[in-house]
Amino acid sequence: MPPQLEMSPQEADNAVAIARSVAREFDKVGARHDRDNTFPEELVPIFKRSGLAGLNVPKRFGGMGADLWTTARCVQELAKGDPACTLGFNMHLGVVGFFRGMWSEADQERFFSRVAKDQALLDGVYSEARAGVIGLPDTLAVPVGGGWRIRGRKTWGTLSLAADFHTFNVTITNPDGSVPDDPGERLEREVMMICPADAPGVRIEHTWNALGMRASGTHTVVFDDLFVPTGDLVAREFRAGLFANLEWQALSFASVYYGLACRAYDETVAILRKKSSGPIQGARNVEAKSIGYVQRDLGQLRVLNETTSAVIENTARALLEGRDAAWGPVERLGRLEVPKVVATENACRVVDGAMRLVGGGSFLHGHILERLYRDARSGPFHPLTSDQTYEYFGKAELGLLDG
Repeated sequence: MPPQLEMSPQEADNAVAIARSVAREFDKVGARHDRDNTFPEELVPIFKRSGLAGLNVPKRFGGMGADLWTTARCVQELAKGDPACTLGFNMHLGVVGFFRGMWSEADQERFFSRVAKDQALLDGVYSEARAGVIGLPDTLAVPVGGGWRIRGRKTWGTLSLAADFHTFNVTITNPDGSVPDDPGERLEREVMMICPADAPGVRIEHTWNALGMRASGTHTVVFDDLFVPTGDLVAREFRAGLFANLEWQALSFASVYYGLACRAYDETVAILRKKSSGPIQGARNVEAKSIGYVQRDLGQLRVLNETTSAVIENTARALLEGRDAAWGPVERLGRLEVPKVVATENACRVVDGAMRLVGGGSFLHGHILERLYRDARSGPFHPLTSDQTYEYFGKAELGLLDG
């Protein structure tokens, strides 16, 4: 059954306009936080005041009620301002989308009303050093009176410095703290819990020092004897629920990298329209825009961006129209990942091509294309990675996933 749209076209356009305004604030601070490898904490109140924290919270809980496509459009606009800052705040929007399909009505009422009223931010720390998000969690929940005691470390904790609540997956242990040896039984013990970010037993280790996306604040969240009461177990089925709602991750990530590629393209066009050689051997002046290969290569970059845009929108509209009901679960998972693969791989190609057109100045630290080049490199690593998606589709086509 297709999701029911809550926003009018005018409300959707207004949300995109808000995102475009907030993007200007992202642009003002992105370069500095990239240089300093710091999270832009000054953007948190700006993002909250804009109301975008409640962007895709259903209206019945006080949110704007944005659908998947409107959310993607907003993320694209934010990323045109600064993709690294956007990747941080996109974590909140992505997990809210997950929880719309994973949480009970009562838990949505509890937490989404806080998001809508107080602009509370949520993160999702589901990865660990051993095997990322595909590994069953080594973070353990030991049963105690009234709840569980949690110990473990979560890597890739994007937005963790600004989150008001952490959501995380754990393995519920036996009463003595042991875990089943059988992977199937262990999978059945994997659940999602939530805790206040300032709860005793929670701390952030500042481990993020990466090639790109440096302003995303993707640090490590450590749980050291955290107590979680019974009522804060918010999803009994973690992995199945996550993959059943994967569109919110796949299309929001895709939109971050599409926005990045648009920014790279726009910067390149602006430079090439003005760039000229001045006097050189055999000519008084050569304008870059008059060179045939420049025109051709710029056109190729435009085609890459148009391709990404079409794939994101077409996938979003297929989901909103309920066409995914005919895909089946195996086909659906693969198709959901296509926009992310196309967007992240094309973003790398666009920035690469842009730097070749602009020239050696773009290789220097501080140039906008140098920063976007580094930021784009993180795209293919988001799960499912490009390689995992290719392998998944190949197996499906060869009948290896049947049954």
